[in-house]
Amino acid sequence: MPVRRIVALLVLGLMIREAFSFWTGHPFDFELWVRLGYAVNHGGDPYGILPPAPGLSFANLFSSDSTPTIAYLPFWPLLTGLMYATYSMIGLNDRFLYYFLLKQPVIIGDVTLAYLLYSYISSRKPGASGAWVILFWLFSPFTIMLSGVWGMFDSIAICFIILSASAVSRVKSGLWAGLGVFAKSVPIIFVTPLTLRNIRNGKSIVAIVVALTLPLSLSAAVFLVMRWPVTLVNSTIASTAGKGGWSMSIWDVFFYVNSLGWLPSSAPLIYGALGLVWIPALLVFTWVAIRRFRTDTDEGLFQALLVCALIFLIFKARVTEQYALYLLALAVIDVALWNPQRKTLLTLTTIVAIIYLVVNNYFLIRFLSPIYPGYVNFENAMIAPFSNLITIFHVIAGTAFTVLNVKYLLNLLGGRRSSLRPV
Repeated sequence: MPVRRIVALLVLGLMIREAFSFWTGHPFDFELWVRLGYAVNHGGDPYGILPPAPGLSFANLFSSDSTPTIAYLPFWPLLTGLMYATYSMIGLNDRFLYYFLLKQPVIIGDVTLAYLLYSYISSRKPGASGAWVILFWLFSPFTIMLSGVWGMFDSIAICFIILSASAVSRVKSGLWAGLGVFAKSVPIIFVTPLTLRNIRNGKSIVAIVVALTLPLSLSAAVFLVMRWPVTLVNSTIASTAGKGGWSMSIWDVFFYVNSLGWLPSSAPLIYGALGLVWIPALLVFTWVAIRRFRTDTDEGLFQALLVCALIFLIFKARVTEQYALYLLALAVIDVALWNPQRKTLLTLTTIVAIIYLVVNNYFLIRFLSPIYPGYVNFENAMIAPFSNLITIFHVIAGTAFTVLNVKYLLNLLGGRRSSLRPV
């Protein structure tokens, strides 16, 4: 594809996302970013309870069960703090300018990811495959809604995963993987296949040590410099490991049945334990993937990464829409380079994720919350006649997503072993 056309597509993808950047946002997550940037610049504790930002906050959906706080390493607090500092330096007292600035790292990360996916594929298979991938990522309603509308920053972390997979040096691969974990903790599920590609190679051992210690070292340095208290950090971050709730997975069935009062009172305790099953499942299947696939090859590495992503999505107690981005980013590379027969599976997975996103967010009305304070009443009035039907669609879409994940996993484990050149 000509460079001029690539640039034109990237600019168009950027403009589409920017068109939604300053006036849309999720009333829970994006409101958190608004409060977070303000708190970082006003001596607040990013890991404590975040009060509304004066003149900037637009929603308050929080309760005692869902407090306004974060469960990330310091990368995101620092970035939102930088955006607020930029907003203060500009000196224009307009909350929509602040929203626009908060979306910039998210949007630029998403567009950059599209280019990295294209670049990875084109470097290994020049031709139309790279063009298809960049079109898929830049203009998929799912990626546009999560970045330009919702304001979720997972694409930034995925950029580091792709850079790690592209690195020839094992140590560089470990560095990129470590930065991915620092950006958002989810990439820790990929650290082992990304770095430990040959257990007999000393550089692989160094790489995995770097990948695991880098985010901890950077976090410790930030806490020391910023003088943030660490009393709440461990409990806040650890709480996400087994966190439950309505989920884009078959776990939705549990919550639906529980909401009907059909489960015994002990069910939540059992569920709390089951919510941690994904951790041993991931350890076992990571070992299986490394044994089955040659992770020192391009193809084998991505098959192993896909196994990790799928196990996470299948067994995690709560799967949110943004988690699907990790699977989709890896799957487009897999489909474009080695397994085009899986394109239908990828397409169906994307469609189901879009349906779930739309249903789970009240047909996208809540994303208008920055400009429409009465969105909650409008949501309630709109869905009241169809509440039971919407809940059923919610459960069906979540279950369908898990079924497709299981099908993809079986396809992976039942497929041929990789035989491409080592990376």
